[in-house]
Amino acid sequence: MQPTDPSRPIRKKSLSELNLSTLTQFVLTAQDRRDFHRGIRLFNQARFWEAHEAWEAVWLRHPEDGRFFIQGLIQLAAAYHQLGRRIYRGFLIHLRRAQERLVLFPDRFLGIDVAGLRKEIRGVLAPEEVSKSVRGADYSRIVPPRIRVVDPPTPRERR
Repeated sequence: MQPTDPSRPIRKKSLSELNLSTLTQFVLTAQDRRDFHRGIRLFNQARFWEAHEAWEAVWLRHPEDGRFFIQGLIQLAAAYHQLGRRIYRGFLIHLRRAQERLVLFPDRFLGIDVAGLRKEIRGVLAPEEVSKSVRGADYSRIVPPRIRVVDPPTPRERR
């Protein structure tokens, strides 16, 4: 896989344009792995903007559909960044976008517990869906999820 030319913009695909059979064919380079895991560490330290930036570096290097997973993580970080700034409408928009992307992937993907993330997102969105009002929801009790690494790197990935 060749990294994309950073000066050439990557055309954004809508979810309906995705080839679902190719989503999980995503290979991380050594630099991708460093940025990916740095993003996880930053997210788990509640440094959401920095996590977003680390994952965006990976996202920009990949034109294939698998990068929708990375985009889901970016949306998740953006959501919690917005929550910290008390921009609740932005929080919900980004959280829903993260959910739309993460639901496309297996329960474990790139070594992380995706099922756990999806469950936590559903738990946050469920009360909001009932109230249907941004103003009617209590955002003070929302705790960001932890991204759990569940699969150690394979020998091939350790290079």
